[in-house]
Amino acid sequence: MSDKTTEQEKQQKEEKKDQEKPARSEKVDEPKEKKEQNSDKPEQQEKPGEQEKGPPLLDEPIKVLDYIYLNMLTLEGKAWAYMDLIAHPETQKHLKDMDQAKIAIDTIDILYKTVEEHLTDDQKKDLKTRLTNLRLNFVKK
Repeated sequence: MSDKTTEQEKQQKEEKKDQEKPARSEKVDEPKEKKEQNSDKPEQQEKPGEQEKGPPLLDEPIKVLDYIYLNMLTLEGKAWAYMDLIAHPETQKHLKDMDQAKIAIDTIDILYKTVEEHLTDDQKKDLKTRLTNLRLNFVKK
């Protein structure tokens, strides 16, 4: 009887293995299914030897006006820092340099005058308010 018992145990073990195999193969096949689902997306043609790098591309280029506006806001932060009213973002230290603050404020003014006709009313109002605040604080210092 011991031979029959061991044979039955072997058969049961093999049946368990057979039952587990499809479950394992399903896990292996999952990435393929995901790839097939993503195949609905249009494929981008890559140049030979070129690999996908960085963030996805934009539909249209960023406008120069947007860069100028961003630079004006950056210069505003630098002016506040050089008037020693906030810490410098790069160093988190306080350093007062009124010449640098004046250059930043004057540059914002020049850029504003250059692009004023292309700005929205809200942008004009915002930048005028920012420039006024900078100038008033510059005079106080």
